[in-house]
Amino acid sequence: MGRRRKRRKVIPKKVVRIPKVFECPRCSSRALTIVIKKKNESRAYAIVSCGSCGLYDDEDFQDIPVVYQPIDVYAKFIDLFNTGVARIKEVKGGEEGVGEGS
Repeated sequence: MGRRRKRRKVIPKKVVRIPKVFECPRCSSRALTIVIKKKNESRAYAIVSCGSCGLYDDEDFQDIPVVYQPIDVYAKFIDLFNTGVARIKEVKGGEEGVGEGS
């Protein structure tokens, strides 16, 4: 008589997802969001804002390629911030609608 066949264990594949919230270089909290808006078919612009310290930047990212993901913009922003070239605005808590994705 034959034995029963053993079932193979199904090993789940881990899906690596790109993060949507990043670490702020100024306050080190995980509250930096990036919104990419399309300008036309080939160009877009990005808005970088921190919900914790009020860091806001959109001028340095004019005319970025549409294929850029938020992680690409974050890397470019960190480079500009560390060299001191980034033009940062301060957003107070009372201002509504600035830096939001709607």
